[in-house]
Order: sequence, then structure tokens, then C-alpha cells
Amino acid sequence: MNEGLGSVRLTADWAVLGKHPGQAMGYDVLDGSLPADRAKRYLWGATTGVPDNRDPAEGLPWRVFLGSVSTDPTPVCAAVETTWDGSADGTGAPSYTWRLLLLEWPQASNAQLTWSAIDQVLPRDRLPDSGTGVSLAVPRTPAAELAATVDRLGFDWAARVAALLLDHRQVAIVTPPGAALPEVAERVRVLDAVCSLLPYGCRAWLSAATWTGHSEHGLRLVFAATARTGQLEVRLGAGSLPEPQGAAARTYLDELLRLRAKRHSTTDLVAHLLAAVAVIPAHGAAEAVRVLREADLLDSVIAEIGHGRGELHDVQRVLELYPAHALGENRLRVLVPFLAQRANRGSLLAQAVLQQHWSPLTPGLLARDVVQRGSTQESFARARGYLSLMNALNADRPGAFEELFTDLVGDPSQDPGWTGNLIYMVENEFGHRSEAADAFLLRSPAAGLAWLRTLAKNQTPDLAPLRRLAERGIGGDAGGTAGWPRFAAVLVGIATPDQATAEDAAEFTAAMDDAWRFALDIAATEGRPEVLGLLGPELREVARGRAGRTYLLHLLDRLVPPAAGGTAPEVAADADLLYALIAAAPGEVRMPLALPRLRRITGAWEQDAYASALVDRIGPDDQLLRLVVEALLGEVPNADSWRVLSRLMERRPTAEHLVCDGLERRLTHNHRTWLDLDFPEELMAALERRRHLDWLRPLRDFRNAVRAREPIEDLARIIVRATTSASRGFPPQLLAEISVWLRAYGASEGYALKTALDAVVPGLGLELYTAVSRGEEGRALRDQLARFSRLEVDRHQRILAALGAVPQALPQAQPSPRPLPAAQPPLPAPQPASPNPQPPPAPQPPAGTLPPVAPPQHAERKKGLLRKLLPDRPDWYRGTRE
Repeated sequence: MNEGLGSVRLTADWAVLGKHPGQAMGYDVLDGSLPADRAKRYLWGATTGVPDNRDPAEGLPWRVFLGSVSTDPTPVCAAVETTWDGSADGTGAPSYTWRLLLLEWPQASNAQLTWSAIDQVLPRDRLPDSGTGVSLAVPRTPAAELAATVDRLGFDWAARVAALLLDHRQVAIVTPPGAALPEVAERVRVLDAVCSLLPYGCRAWLSAATWTGHSEHGLRLVFAATARTGQLEVRLGAGSLPEPQGAAARTYLDELLRLRAKRHSTTDLVAHLLAAVAVIPAHGAAEAVRVLREADLLDSVIAEIGHGRGELHDVQRVLELYPAHALGENRLRVLVPFLAQRANRGSLLAQAVLQQHWSPLTPGLLARDVVQRGSTQESFARARGYLSLMNALNADRPGAFEELFTDLVGDPSQDPGWTGNLIYMVENEFGHRSEAADAFLLRSPAAGLAWLRTLAKNQTPDLAPLRRLAERGIGGDAGGTAGWPRFAAVLVGIATPDQATAEDAAEFTAAMDDAWRFALDIAATEGRPEVLGLLGPELREVARGRAGRTYLLHLLDRLVPPAAGGTAPEVAADADLLYALIAAAPGEVRMPLALPRLRRITGAWEQDAYASALVDRIGPDDQLLRLVVEALLGEVPNADSWRVLSRLMERRPTAEHLVCDGLERRLTHNHRTWLDLDFPEELMAALERRRHLDWLRPLRDFRNAVRAREPIEDLARIIVRATTSASRGFPPQLLAEISVWLRAYGASEGYALKTALDAVVPGLGLELYTAVSRGEEGRALRDQLARFSRLEVDRHQRILAALGAVPQALPQAQPSPRPLPAAQPPLPAPQPASPNPQPPPAPQPPAGTLPPVAPPQHAERKKGLLRKLLPDRPDWYRGTRE
């Protein structure tokens, strides 16, 4: 027979037992490759009686199949064919021979050779060469072929016969009444099919015959006319069969029927049993049960793992029974993660089994196991464990780690945030990164922000990963759409602020609640204060709130130290604006409302840029505008602040009203500190229109006239104009200024002023005297004026005496032609004449001798935002600080 597909070439031994022609007595080994004594063991073991050529049912050939014999229990795979040899012996009777074909158990079992296969290759035409083995191309009998015969006989019938054989029973198969005996080849197939429902290893002791004579024999399964003593007779494919007596045999039968009812195909069962080639002894029914159950071991192990009750040794056994490539993806999807999880718990056996039975599908199966658990903490922990295992195996299985990581990153069903955290973990813990992972972070804002959030929480000083993603983000080589990498590029100094937007910064800070801290820490470390402008909206909210204000102030001082020079005006404006918000916010922080970095901005161009930055940052926020105005006004006037404030009013005309509000409060509270500001005329007019600031211009005019050493008559005109427009007489602020002037210049100048006032408005000078001498503060001034007046009276009396004039009583004071306001206190009553007559006062100039009152004219107005102190300014005057 030619060797073909599905065949295996084996070498078999052979022998022939018979008589030489004409020999009368005894049969002997005539030829063969086996020693005669060994050959006889199997040849005589196959003998069941003398054939009767007169009985067609007993017609030769007979075929017997042996696994062993009682005289030699060594397992083999042997076949003995009894045939007529066509000659007669010495008695004239027809002569027959027994032909033995024997294969050693190892080669037969490895090839899973069945009796049907051996039957097809028995040498029938001629004997092989004497003394040598015969080479045979033995076909493998497909499990499906044997299963088809089982199903044709009836699975239940064949299973019960097999169980009886396992129960150490001898079974004789008889044909039903009226049925013809099947052909020899068919009988071989029936015997083979029944025994295929037992593990192949049972063939080490099983035996079968296509027909038996009338002699006693020990063959287990035979075709016969009728059962002999000790044999159990069963009809071929029909009738009820007795139950096995042994518990193991009954269990075996139950398992066979259960597995078949469980929708296991007969072919699957036969294939499983044919694969169980390990020798099972004749009394090893329990081992046969174990082997049978292994037919269901794969599915039961799969089911047990699914219920969380899998056993590692069972999985190991399954993989020993079934090659990984033959299990199929669905089963490997359960077994591979089970082994990986056990290996992650420290089981070296599980890791060894996984390596030994490695499947190219392993990384993908592990990825699928992670993904099917969703984007959870459990699945993340499982992914970490699988990646750790693949990393450990990477030396033996190169590429496994990368394949698993790529599958996890590329799965579209996972939440992008979960994947972003995974990418960070892999680089942080395993030092592994990939182009695909970077591209995913840049392409998916959610993944990128999750990655960024984890980076910030870990507080790692290594910014290389952030720098790498930022470079790719601004380079556009990853096809990214996320904006946060552009802002990150500004943070780490590889991009300029104009390459990012406030929206990019907002996306960056959206990573977590305190992402601004992370951003400013990086900016402070990298020396990038320009990010304040991009982070403005976020930081202004922090400055207004309670949480984080103190730390923000600390970061501002690190990033833009107030005392440092050379700060860009825009950066200084950003920092000062935040400082002002922190100072104005309610809470535990107590500090003056100011713009401290403005002090270092001295150049006109820089101040203009500072003011422009403030205007841009303020935008339409009226509350922020009010805060900035208050901060620029400050506690005391400052030339630089006033210059910036002027630019602010130019850019935002609505700011003038807020400036007037602030100035009104300050002038009302402490006008002397603020009088020297060089107010624009429009602002001055706006201030004068304020109800409580009608005194402002006269007071400023009076002060400026004093500084300019203008004539006393001009001072009088200013006072007259103020009292004329005032509704309550002398404005208190102007009166205080006149009092200061009187103390500084003395009573003589005061008398001159009083005279000038009376010249314009009769009695107004006396009203001034009365007003300045009121209260405790006016007592010293009243005493000073009174002393001067007494000295003047005394001087004039001496003059009168020298002239020989007689002193006369003082004329009655005339009422003032100018009506006085009701609120003005009355003038004091005239004092009675002194016992010592006083000289009359000097005659007053007639009214109307002074020129008409006009606003003071200044030939030249000093430049600058604050008026400079004059060289001859009195020491008593506290002007503004320069």
C-alpha cells in the first residue's frame, strides 16, 4: 500500500504459524521476523478453535486483535489472521495458517493506530522476506469515521458495550434472528468503533475477534454464533444491555451518556479518547473515568474559571492535552488571562505554563480581557499587571509588551481619560513610550488632560515628557487638535506667548481644580512670567476667592518679584492686577491695596505699555476697573500712578467718573495730601460739580497764589469769590488753609488781608477774624490777632497823643451790606470802651478802591503730574511727596 496523506510509515514484525504440506501432526512457526517463542505467545493467544469449512458462518478468514496476552502482559498492537493456505496436511484435511502482524506499543500508540487501520495493511498477497520486518504505510483512521459507525450502531448500545468491557466482562456479539452476519471488514469496524469509546490506552489489554470457534479463550469482544460460558451475549446494535456491576464502569457509562447529551458530538468524544494513549491497566477503570472526564475538562475548566473557581493544575492539564493553537480564540480568551492573573499574583508555575504554551494571540487576548471590563479602576489595575508580566517576558517574547500596550491604547471603546492615565503610567513605571500613544494624547483632549492631571498629581520634577508632547503639539507632526500642549510649550520655554491663546491655557487648567498651581510652579522654575497673561481669567478667579489666594501671592512673588527691575510692563501689569485683587478680597489676607511693581516702571513708554495691558485685562469688567482706579490712586499721591491713571482715563473715558469718586473721598478725608495733583481741567471741572467739592478750586487757587507770592488783594478776591459761591460762608477747607497761612505769615499779614476783604465786601474781614478764632484750634490764632490789634491800638493812641488829639469813643459798627447766611454765627458784639482809651484804628480805604475780583492768572503753569515745591515754600507746609 502506498504511503499518502494521513498515513504513517511503520515497521512491523510478523510470523506465520502452520503446517508444512503433508505434515500430519502439530502446528509450528514456519517463518517470520519474531523469535518463535514470542510469536507463539500471540499466535496461540489468538486461537479460539478449529475452523469448520462446512459452516458458512464460520468461514475464514478470522481476525483477532490483541493488546497483550496472558503469557506476556507487555502492551503491543497485534493482529492475527487465520486463513486456509490451500493445501492439505498429512491426514488429507485442509490446512490453515495463522499470520501475525505485531507493532510495538510506543509506535502504534504514538500513531493512534486503530484495528481498522491495521486491518487494511495486513499482508495478504505474499509473505515478506524471511527474517526481516515489514514496512507499512498505515493510514490514520479518522475519528469521524469511527464515530459514524458508533452512531450507526447506536451510541447508547455502543457505550453500554464499552462499559461492560471496562467492567471486565467478556462480550459476545450475535446477529439478531434472521439477520446476516456482516462482512469481515465491517465486523472489524464494529469492534473498533465500540472500543473507540474507551481510552486508547485500554487497548493495551483489550482484545477482539471477528469470529470465534468453540474453544475456550480470553478474548474480550468477539463475534460468535452464541455466547459461551462466562460470556455476556448482546445482539448487534439492538436489545437491552445489562448495567455494569462495578461502580467505576457505571460511572464511566454515565459520563459517556452525559457528555453525549451535553451536545458533545460523537466525533469529539472519539477524538478525545483516541488521544489518551497512556497505558491504562486492565483494572484501571477509575483512570479511564478520569480520562473520559478530560473530554469535558476543557469546557468545565472554562466554566469554572468563568465562575471564579478555576484551578491552575486543571488549566495546565488542558494545555497539555490540547495544543494552544488548536483550542481556538474563544477558549484561549479565558485560559490566557487566567494564567496571567495567577502569574501576577506570584505563581511561577502559571508564568511557566504561559510561556510553555505561548500563543501569538496572547497580547491581544489580554488587551481584550482588560477592555471588556470597561474603564474602571479594576481594569486599570489589571492592565498594569498584564503589562508588568509582558515586560518580564519581553526577553523571551520580544514585542509582546508593545503589542499589548498598542492594543490598549488603540481600543476605541475605552474612555479617553482612562487611556491617558494608562499612557502616563506606562512611561512612568516602565519607561516606555510610543509614537501612537503620544499622537493619541495630542489628538484627544480628554486623554491629554487626564495624562496631564496625573503628571501634576505626581509632582514629578522631570518635565521631559511634558516638553516632548509640547514640542510635538506646536510642531503639528502628530496631527493633534488639543490646545493645552501649545500652552505647555510656553510654560517650558520652547514657544513664545503669542503662539498660545487664553483658550489653550484654559484647556490646560481644566485638567484639575488646582492646575494653575502646577502651571505657575513650572513657570517659576523655568522663568516664564509671561504666562500670567494667558492664565489671567483663571488666576483672577483664584485671587477673588478664598482658596489659594495665599499660595497665589507666594507664586507671584517668586515669578515676578516686586523689587526686581527689568520686568516687562505687561507682566508687571498682570502681577499687580492679581495683587490688587488679592488685597481687595475679603478674608484673612490683610495688605494695602496697591500696584507694587508699578514703582519699577519709570519710563514713559513702559508706563504706557503698563496702562495698555491694564486696559486689556480689565475689558468690560466695571468692578475690576473700579479696583484698578482705587489701586492707582492709592493712599498717597504718586506721580507714576497718576500718569498711568491718566492713560487709563484716555483709553477708558468711563474711568473718569470712578476717579472723581475716589478723589472726592480722599479730598474730603485729607485734602491737604491731594491738593498738589495737577488735575486736568476737565477733571477739575468734574470735581467742582460735585456737591461736596465746591471749595476745591478756591482752595487750590488760594494755595497757588500764596506760593506765587501774589498780592494780598488777589488772595482777598479768591476768598470773596469762595464766600460768594458758598452756601455756608467760608468753606471749612479754605478756612483751615487761611488759618495755616495766618500762622505762617503773622497777624500783620492777616490784618492786611482783613483790610483787603473789607475793602471789597465791608465786614467780611471781621467775619474772617471771627471764623478763624473759633474753637480750641483757633484760640492761639485769636490771641495772636488780639495781641497785634492791641499793639496797633496802642500805637495809634500814641500817634493821637503826639498830635494833641482827644481820643473819642469808637463809632458804632455798621451792619454789613452783604446778607449773611443763617448758618453763619453772628459777629461778636462791640466791646465796651477800655478805661484806658485806645487809639482809633487806621482809617480803612473806601470800598471799591481794589480792582474787580478775577480768577488768578498764572503766566506759566508748572509741568508734571505734581506741582513742585517752591524753593521758598514755608517749612510749615506739608506738600505731596515726590
